Amino acid sequence: MKKALIHDWLDKYGGAERVVTAISEIMRFDYYYAYVNKMKKEDLVKTYGDQPVHIEQSIIMRKFKSSFRYFMPFFPMVVSQFNNQTKKNRIDLVISSSWALSKSYRVGNEIHICYLQARNFKYVWEESDKYFRGPLKMFSFLKTLLQKFDLKASKNPDFLISNSYFVRDWVKKRYDRDSVVIYPPVEVEDFYISDEKEDYFITVGRLEPYKRFDIIIDAFTKNGKKLIVVGDGAEMKKLKKRAGNNVSFVGYRSKAEIRELLSRAKGFVFAGVEDFGIAIVEALASGIPVIAYSGGASKELIHADNGRLFDMQTAESLNGAVEDFAMVDGDFDPHVIRESAMRFSKERFQSEFRQFVDQVVLTKLTNS
Repeated sequence: MKKALIHDWLDKYGGAERVVTAISEIMRFDYYYAYVNKMKKEDLVKTYGDQPVHIEQSIIMRKFKSSFRYFMPFFPMVVSQFNNQTKKNRIDLVISSSWALSKSYRVGNEIHICYLQARNFKYVWEESDKYFRGPLKMFSFLKTLLQKFDLKASKNPDFLISNSYFVRDWVKKRYDRDSVVIYPPVEVEDFYISDEKEDYFITVGRLEPYKRFDIIIDAFTKNGKKLIVVGDGAEMKKLKKRAGNNVSFVGYRSKAEIRELLSRAKGFVFAGVEDFGIAIVEALASGIPVIAYSGGASKELIHADNGRLFDMQTAESLNGAVEDFAMVDGDFDPHVIRESAMRFSKERFQSEFRQFVDQVVLTKLTNS
């Protein structure tokens, strides 16, 4: 049986690539696809391991590596071209890792299992206003056509796997398709509990508008509690201007430094809408409680024993949760909190994913 693994695009090593790594460790593929590959060699090794891997990419997209995101209005053409380009390989089983395009793959009668890394193609759905601006604004009239393309593409996989119940519900509503949930892998074993606690809260991530760090900054500027902000991004200058003296921006930090900062923190704060929430799980694995906005998948991760949720994306709502947190702070057990993160281990993901693939293949072969 010839197998192929397809990923939307290879740029930087992040949460989506960790899923690919976990899959690559338990399955061997004959072909590796990505619509565009601009990843550094060391990150490719992280993604696919030490095995020699040739990434077959779109002939069209290869010419636009430096600005491939601006090519979005023409993604339907790219998908069609790439399907024709790879038809010669005669694949029997395709595993796709998709947050935009990979679910579109279909060249014949191959079995296609798609792992949905997020609400797919958000660029033309909930977050279209964030993408159809600047040079892309002139193509905003294509949004409806791209939505139709995405709906059609959603029918191509034989089986869909969602990375959270939040995404599963979105898939049912948007695509009218059922999917099973397999949570993504998190390197929970790398994080640890520290007895040397300090009096600060922490938040970690890319400082981009959709992450809503502005809510966190405003809330802590008002409540006066010490906050450490880890990360860099487009919003850094704006956030610094609105922050009080109790808020410290430490910029980019290594994984080891982040683990240390998390382990000593009083609590982790999160205000965005995430399709899963790796940063939240990493905080829990450090034994610290989390205060998070209840939108997205946060409510699947946070409960009374490991944190608090707030219901509105406002500084006032967040500060209400901070006050509630202060009243029960001493009741949180770091070991109970850490244990709540263990269900997201890489080994658990690999076991569930392998079992699902084996069952699908066996059923298909039995019925053929």
